[in-house]
Amino acid sequence: MTEKKRETSIRAVVPATPETPTGATEIDISLIIEDMHQPRKEFNKETLRELTETVKLRGVKSPISVRPNPDKPGTYIINHGARRFRASINAGLKKIPVFIDADYSEADQVIENLQRDNLTSREIADFIGRQLAAGKTKSEIARRIGKTNPYITTHAALLDLPDPIDELYRAGRCTDVTALYDLTRLYKANAEEVTNWLNLSAPGEISRLDVKHFGKFLELKQVAVTGDKHDPTSNAEDTSRTTSDDQEQKQSVPASLLDSIYHLIKKDKRKPQDLLRALSKDDKKLLTSNVKNYFEEGRNCSNIVQFTINALQDGRFSAKGSGALQLIAFLYGTERSASFDLFKILDEVANQETG
Repeated sequence: MTEKKRETSIRAVVPATPETPTGATEIDISLIIEDMHQPRKEFNKETLRELTETVKLRGVKSPISVRPNPDKPGTYIINHGARRFRASINAGLKKIPVFIDADYSEADQVIENLQRDNLTSREIADFIGRQLAAGKTKSEIARRIGKTNPYITTHAALLDLPDPIDELYRAGRCTDVTALYDLTRLYKANAEEVTNWLNLSAPGEISRLDVKHFGKFLELKQVAVTGDKHDPTSNAEDTSRTTSDDQEQKQSVPASLLDSIYHLIKKDKRKPQDLLRALSKDDKKLLTSNVKNYFEEGRNCSNIVQFTINALQDGRFSAKGSGALQLIAFLYGTERSASFDLFKILDEVANQETG
């Protein structure tokens, strides 16, 4: 039987009604099943309930797409329109308008949902996993769904998340695919550090910026540890540093460390005492030295107002980050009777109101 005759036969058995959209055919809902490989697995219950009420009032105005079921002739598999299908069942409908499209593929399903931003990161990852298992390369998958290779790589990482990060994702605390990808890379190199950070973090959302600052913090700790070790195999050219290089390093490393400390306290709600205990001896020494320098600046400053204005203008002081920590240390130093207390300054960072 030709395709044209088969379509005519279907229309003869299930004639279109006046309410059936032009070009569509109504099929008994009992003859339709959902695709077990449908990339979309998660359906919002509230929006599905709202759609059900709309279907009860007005019916299904936009036909769903189906294809013949090769395993059971006379039945059909949904290409796209699973929400409308479920809403129709909930609304008690017996038939639903459909377009029959035998050429529809799983990649088409993904593209359809991606264009409407209807897939979660995990659903995209599951599709990529099935494609990889079928022998497709990441480049082929990227071309099929109109995405870049890095997009495929970052989503593929969700297929094998370490347990602590998988729990983080399932709890809804971090659903940003880039943050999860970066956190997984950090975990593979620093499993204990990442696990401790996740356990000590406030039970809220962990953003891409949080992961970035934590990664910078780990990097600085590694630099501090390896930077003080003398490599006997290094030559004179490797070990020699110019004065300008030394000055640049002294300025950039403490500022970056202070940024990390500030965000761990403000974003992750880490208690200063716990944070200092977790720091290496070198990091703690570096932090103390830099904060104390600004404390002494405040103590010895002859024109506090002018110094503060200048520091705000050139970026040494600010409302957030290392500039905020340095400003607090400076202001404590201006209290001539105060003695240097790192805990007290970091506690002030924790209590500081930010806009």
